[in-house]
Amino acid sequence: MIYYIWAGLRSHRLRRAVCKKITSIRKEKKLTQEEVCTELDMDKPYLSSIENGRQNPTLLTPKKLADAIDVETKDFLDI
Repeated sequence: MIYYIWAGLRSHRLRRAVCKKITSIRKEKKLTQEEVCTELDMDKPYLSSIENGRQNPTLLTPKKLADAIDVETKDFLDI
């Protein structure tokens, strides 16, 4: 039981770190959420919830985000 709780915390921490990295890269590129959402045809609340770690995006979403802000998907994992 303790293992499952710890594994959940670790994955939550990893998700939050990746989400913060997405936000950081977007801001480094001087892009607003609105600009990224327009590029992706995505709702701003959805992107906001991804960046805040409240949403678990599908597997393709990080790839689309990376393409929209002109980085490699692996850059999101450089934490």
